[in-house]
Parts: sequence; C-alpha cells; structure tokens
Amino acid sequence: MTAPEVSVVLPTWQRAHLLDDSLQSLLAQTGVALEVVVVDDGSTDDTAARMAAHPDPRVRFVRIDHAGVAAARNAGIAATRAAYVAFHDSDDRALPGRLAVPVRYLREHPGIDLVIQNGRLLAPDDAPGEPERSWIAPGVARRLAAAPFGVEAAFRWNLGQLQGMCFTRRALDATGPLDTRLTILDDLDLVLRVTARFRAVFVDTEAFAYRRHAGGIARRRDVVREEAIRVADGLVVRHPEALAAIGPRVFRTRQAGRWARLAAARARAGDQRGARAALEQARALAPWNLRLRLQGLRLGRRGAG
Repeated sequence: MTAPEVSVVLPTWQRAHLLDDSLQSLLAQTGVALEVVVVDDGSTDDTAARMAAHPDPRVRFVRIDHAGVAAARNAGIAATRAAYVAFHDSDDRALPGRLAVPVRYLREHPGIDLVIQNGRLLAPDDAPGEPERSWIAPGVARRLAAAPFGVEAAFRWNLGQLQGMCFTRRALDATGPLDTRLTILDDLDLVLRVTARFRAVFVDTEAFAYRRHAGGIARRRDVVREEAIRVADGLVVRHPEALAAIGPRVFRTRQAGRWARLAAARARAGDQRGARAALEQARALAPWNLRLRLQGLRLGRRGAG
C-alpha cells in the first residue's frame, strides 16, 4: 500500500450503525493517499466485529477501554504514520475535498501548520425542518479567509470543529496530547494551544456535514460554559503571549460573559448559591459592566423571594 500522506483519526463509541457511512465518506476522498485510524472507545455494540471484517487496507483499527473522546483521539494520533493528521467524527460525513484541499495547501505553504475548512451543519434530529447552515457564517468566513490568523481568531470565534481541520504532525507533537479531563471542548483547547504557537489559515470550502443529535452532549450548555472558562484560563496560564494577542480587556470581558451566563443557568436550575458564586466571578473580571450589576440585583431579589 502507498505510504499515506495524511492520517485521519476517527474515534467512535456505540455508533456501529453510523460508522460505515461515515468511514466510507473518508475512503471516497480523492487526490490524496490516506489512512484512517478508527479508535473504538470501548464500545459494547458490534463496532469491533465490523472493523475486523473491513476489507479496505487503508483502515486500521485500535481499541481502548472507554475513556472519552480525548483519550480516543490521543490513541489515534499515537497510531498514525503520516506527516499530516486530520480528524473525523463517526457520525459525520466528509465532503469532497476534505483531505486533498488542506494537504495540498500544507505542502505548498511550509510555514503553515493548520488548515481549517468550513462545514455544513445539518438539521437537528429533533427539528428536521430547520434549514441547514454553514458552520462559519459567510461574513465571518470571508474575514477569516482574508489572511493567516492566530489564537485571537480561534478564541473569538470558538473554532473547535476538528472534523474540518488538518494539522502538521510537528504542531501536534509540539503542543502535546488532548486534555482528557475535558468532556466536550478538548477540540477547542487543542486548536487554541496550536494557534498560540503556529500559523493557521481558514479555507472557505465545506469539508464536513455535521449531525446535530437530540440530547447530544454538545447541547449541555452548562458543561460547555464551565469547560470554556477552564480552557481559556488554562490557555493564558500556559501561553501568556496569547493573552497579549487576544487583548486583556477582551479576554476578561469574554470570560465575564461566560460566568454570567453560567450564573443565569444555575439560577434557572434553582442553584442560587452556585449562581451567586458564578456572578461574583463575572463581576470581579468586569467590574465596569453595568449589566452584571443589574443581574446581581435580580438574583438577589430572586434569592430573597
């Protein structure tokens, strides 16, 4: 078999019924030599049996004990062989050009270590009439595609959909493994750490079709907000230069907004103590923000009632 130019890491857990279609969308890619490393995160369905019988030699199978998507991605990276590494999710479809476009760009631009492509968000399972839309809206996409960008853009626009990304191995090796303590935003954390040290570009072509599941973990906004706060705080501790690039006031305002939204969510759930603690964090970060003061007054009245 031809040595792969790009390795695709495909973690999966309990999705045997979707895996074949997702995997085939990768194997149908043209213009590039590829391998796909399927990492089974301890599934109890027939994923292992299906992979053992898979006829395509470009597919390699790794099985680990159930440890979450970040651990599965790390195991996949360790098993890859190519100079470029892409990621895919086992319930999504790769669209034409998903691999050939970024690999060609990375070959032709050796100073770039990450290519990010746009994607298509399919209608949610529980709202099939909702129209499809681009992951990155057209106006934002034009701005991102205008020039190479760094961590400030990744931070501002929450660029964390790995199934639209292709990395050089040197960037992944230098940045370190994905954080297995994160359950949702391990992808955003990785992108922020890479763009803090390496140059990236955005190419406005759709590379993936993303399924939105009813009750999916990404819809747990409380967990998303908590992890977003942790990821951003960790970034500026490890990379103080990222804070300078983002701007201290922009960073504090963004973090304050996350704490404020977390406070509101906790209040709605009846956790008044947790809401007050989150709001105190928000107000400490942005004491100039009148809206946060008003939110505190409303929370105080609710608690008194």
